[in-house]
Amino acid sequence: MERIIFFSGIISIILVFAEASCWGVPGKGPSCNYEGITLDPGQTYEKTTGPKCYKCECNEGGDLDCCYTGMIIRDYPADMCKVVRRGCNEVAVSKTNEDEPCDGPVAAVLG
Repeated sequence: MERIIFFSGIISIILVFAEASCWGVPGKGPSCNYEGITLDPGQTYEKTTGPKCYKCECNEGGDLDCCYTGMIIRDYPADMCKVVRRGCNEVAVSKTNEDEPCDGPVAAVLG
């Protein structure tokens, strides 16, 4: 029973974080409008420059469904690593050589 409760809690946390990386924009007609862009149902738009990269799709009801596509570093060993942006993603790298990945525990989230 304890295992069921534990795993149910873990699944709930994962679902909350998964849902937090997506959002919707209610429509007012047959097409979707967002930040000056108009999309027809089935069309997609992708913001590919960071920070905050995302992909949106216009659904049949004229609502826009969007999700973040980049990663944000939340925790890393600051004494030996630093965070750099590469496209839509933040990456933890060695302070002495940005070509080397961070050699330590790194936590990242979608966003």
